[in-house]
Amino acid sequence: MNLNKEDSTELGKAHLTYGKLSIDQANIRLKQEGESEFPLGVFSKFIQDTILELYDNGNYNIDYTSVSVLTALAGIIGNSFHLRKHIEWCENPSMWVVLVGKSGQNKSAPLKTAFKAVKNQQKQFDKEYESAIANFDPDAGHKKPTKRKLYSTDPTFEALINMHKQNPNGLILMPDEFKSFILNLIGYSGGSKQSQFLSIWDGAPISLDRKEAESSSISMPCVSIIGSIQDDVIASFKAKDIKDGFFERILFAIPLKMEKKYIKRTNPNDYIIEQFHAQMKSFLDTVSENETTKELMLSEGAEELFITEINKHVKPSNKDSTISGILSKLDRYMLRFALVLEVSNCFFANKAIDKVSRDSMKSAIMLKDYFYANALKLNHMVLNVYEDNSKEGKVLRIIKKIGKKEFTNKEFIQIADQIGIAKESYAYQLLSNTKLAHKIQKGLYETDILN
Repeated sequence: MNLNKEDSTELGKAHLTYGKLSIDQANIRLKQEGESEFPLGVFSKFIQDTILELYDNGNYNIDYTSVSVLTALAGIIGNSFHLRKHIEWCENPSMWVVLVGKSGQNKSAPLKTAFKAVKNQQKQFDKEYESAIANFDPDAGHKKPTKRKLYSTDPTFEALINMHKQNPNGLILMPDEFKSFILNLIGYSGGSKQSQFLSIWDGAPISLDRKEAESSSISMPCVSIIGSIQDDVIASFKAKDIKDGFFERILFAIPLKMEKKYIKRTNPNDYIIEQFHAQMKSFLDTVSENETTKELMLSEGAEELFITEINKHVKPSNKDSTISGILSKLDRYMLRFALVLEVSNCFFANKAIDKVSRDSMKSAIMLKDYFYANALKLNHMVLNVYEDNSKEGKVLRIIKKIGKKEFTNKEFIQIADQIGIAKESYAYQLLSNTKLAHKIQKGLYETDILN
């Protein structure tokens, strides 16, 4: 990436350009100092209070909780609201999100809290389905009950489409193991499922036609995804990227400090957390009543801000293809962020949901800055671990220890284990993905870095 200082300052500075901070905002900023750069001010105050309470007394990471709540709001809204930029450009609120951190960094608890309302509602749907099945009598001409799903953890692509048909408002996917889920679901072989899944992110119609089977189609797919992954594993995932834009569609939450925290003796305030869950349930219940899609437009002020911001992306995008790939997707995510914030913040403030306001677009730009910085951070992590010649490069350290231009995969795995970098499966993964060595023949590799 070849951004100079002048270009880089054009991006990521929205939090400095929108006026003075209130006392509450200043206190939040001080509390986040050195811990998180997530712009908490984009949320309604009760959400801010919940996130900080869980951080202060629950050992929750601010970034993980904030991004999880944002994705939960997007998943709840689904196809109930879209944002139409113009006649040919309409965005749904779906988001693909990954929490990046080290093992044991408490990534699962924020997810559990953020999606409690969704999971509780799913339990209710499951009970209703079981009751309906128990009373189902095909001989009496009853229509077979269908099971409504709000979320799933590991569906096949076909199952995903069928579940979406039963819940046109959309689905949330919460895989237990993000890397395995993505590889199993779409693979990296360039097959049709991969292109279809990319179409889902775009909100384009999906149709599956199978011989001797019922065809399945979704006219307005809306699927949000959220999962977690370890920081050393994400480099392997990135290395498999085939440059089709899939990786750029993912939003990454990467804390300033990727470290395990000491557990505090205090517990989160019950009232604050219960109020959060009650508000999220109310939001879910109200949105679930919508049977049609309401399209919002940008207000004049929001339109002006949006155009100004995406125009800032042109110069750095023209200079670097990697930057271009990231920003082109964030241009669209800005609209999705603004939609989610407008709908949710208006609901929680008991205001009419009409147009996307200038304030919502300001907040969306701040979110764009946050995720843009994390995308660059992730690229830097990948380069350090896999590709560059820095002393932190794992592959480089192993190859230098081997000390030969040609070596076998067995030698690589043995040395990786001896110097404590990786066990067999991960070592082989490192070797398969590295650009510092290439395969000559089966089991034999060559490197030029020792010349």
